[in-house]
Amino acid sequence: MRNTVLITGAGSGIGRAAAGRFARDGFDVLLVGRRLDALEATKKGLAGGGTHQVMPLDVADRRAFSAALDSAMEAVPGRILVGVFANAGIGGANAYAQDPADDRWDEIMRANVTGVYVTLQTARPHLLKAPEGRRHAVVTSSVLARFGVPGQTAYVTSKTAVLGLVRSLAVEWGPDGILVNAVCPGWVETAMARDSIRRMAEAQGMSYEACHAQQCAVLPTGRMSQPEEVADFVAWLMSEEQKGITGQGLDLNNGSWMS
Repeated sequence: MRNTVLITGAGSGIGRAAAGRFARDGFDVLLVGRRLDALEATKKGLAGGGTHQVMPLDVADRRAFSAALDSAMEAVPGRILVGVFANAGIGGANAYAQDPADDRWDEIMRANVTGVYVTLQTARPHLLKAPEGRRHAVVTSSVLARFGVPGQTAYVTSKTAVLGLVRSLAVEWGPDGILVNAVCPGWVETAMARDSIRRMAEAQGMSYEACHAQQCAVLPTGRMSQPEEVADFVAWLMSEEQKGITGQGLDLNNGSWMS
């Protein structure tokens, strides 16, 4: 049996770090994303000797995703899908108030909500073939699901919506032994975060370094997370030791929001 994990958004950031962690742990990793070159770069950097595979596609495309996953699972004898990490998503502001024609609501909701829903539903039939106690789904939400941010209406809404999706599927899939959870990172040192800080710096007329330091200064720990920290947390959530957590949004945010 070849334990396999499906990771979307695997071409960079948290997804790439998660792929590296699971590969080192001996899993086959199915790498999903929009850019073939980024996925190939992730695959090239994986250790562990697994039979990894890239799947360049739009995660919101139901037919394409289903066909690609069926093919990938059949490509290697003994492959069993034990985990899915629905991590793909996009950030950035939406601009309805400035120019409705430039508003990104539909784009962000398609990637961050519909894409997560399609990912989980596509993976479900394969997860059901895994041994009991090895059926896990984890979604990337955000600390911004906890509070509002001006100009980020679509992103905040999308990351809040997936928490509702996680709760509903945890109830729906619980009898089948599938545990469904979300991680809610705060600032993580990724390209997406760097782009956000760069825009904030420009808006305030300050340097990137000063803006980065400003954001770290308001965190109780005084630092941002590394992608590998989130990857380690996701790996534990999908481990055999994790048997009783489901339907939760779990915070990894250096204290930027406390329940």
